[in-house]
Amino acid sequence: MPKDALYEESAQPVDAKKQARWYMTFQVLCIIFAVAAVIYLFICIMVLPTGLKGVKGTALVLSLVLWLVPLVALVLSSFLFFRVRRRFNVSYDYLFVQDELRITKVFNGRKRKHIVTLDAEHIMQLGYCEGTTFDRTYAGLNGSKPRIMTPNRDPAEGKEFIHILYSSSVGKTLYILECKKEMLEYLVLAAGRNKFIRE
Repeated sequence: MPKDALYEESAQPVDAKKQARWYMTFQVLCIIFAVAAVIYLFICIMVLPTGLKGVKGTALVLSLVLWLVPLVALVLSSFLFFRVRRRFNVSYDYLFVQDELRITKVFNGRKRKHIVTLDAEHIMQLGYCEGTTFDRTYAGLNGSKPRIMTPNRDPAEGKEFIHILYSSSVGKTLYILECKKEMLEYLVLAAGRNKFIRE
């Protein structure tokens, strides 16, 4: 296989429309709570100087805390919704080029985050996730969880779940991908047919 061989595909959520709606819902909630926090902060700045005039000691501290609690709650809520939205409408791009598999996580079809680059030379084993070999490989991780590079619990039509046992300087890692057989063929040719386990 030539070194400049190129193949690309994506693992998209099978319920993409539903995922997009959830993403947008949490996005809107994040904005609403952020705006509410700004408005509340503005009110605090306008009201507190006159409202706390003459208040001293413990009463002052207690009053400030009571005023700040809603602001903190609004900010934390906005941040929480911001974090939660990233769990929805997530996909993965797989790019095979120059004997490397580059995996990128895509949020809402826009923001991209490079996850890992797998060099074919360091692939120890390839195979389907259904079978005794995968079970044995998973059991041999000594409690380490595999890195799942797909948003789906079941593969989309025309695709399969495959596993890649990869060796790096930090140890062995098991990756799970959702791809067509064409991607698996590229990986097998690059890593070596002896790395592919059919069972």
